[in-house]
Amino acid sequence: MHLILHDLPPEQAQLRLPPQGDEVQWFEALPCVKPCAGCFLCWIKTPGECVVPDRGREFCRMLARADRLTVVSRCYYGGFSPEVKAIIDRHIGYMLPWFHVHGDEMHHIPRYDRRVALAWHLYGDTTEAERKTARRYSAFNARNLHAASHTVAFYGSAEELEVAA
Repeated sequence: MHLILHDLPPEQAQLRLPPQGDEVQWFEALPCVKPCAGCFLCWIKTPGECVVPDRGREFCRMLARADRLTVVSRCYYGGFSPEVKAIIDRHIGYMLPWFHVHGDEMHHIPRYDRRVALAWHLYGDTTEAERKTARRYSAFNARNLHAASHTVAFYGSAEELEVAA
């Protein structure tokens, strides 16, 4: 399955994203989910599932079934929109609580054998410094997710987005 996490308004999502179905599922960042509480109950009480009672729980379930993850977000100073970041932060249960060294960095051990192909589609007016930061930040997030691959694309506006199924 191809999971698309996005912060687009519904009318733009209909125009810019591939249609939903068995092969493609959207997860809308709006309305915003509650931020990760850092309680780690997703590791010890409900392994792999967040205990915060909102729709953010479903993101980890969907991510565990995905072969591809595409993140569509407005670029904020080289990062993601606050709504997208709140959802990405809630994926901690997707990993195990133990660490290992990956390259020169310490990361959580993956809970699942599946490795997603990760694509970042960032839109909005950005400077070269912001694009450089976004490339580094998205690469770090890809390593943290143990992604099989990752790409980053920039668009001047949401109207220019090109997201393939």
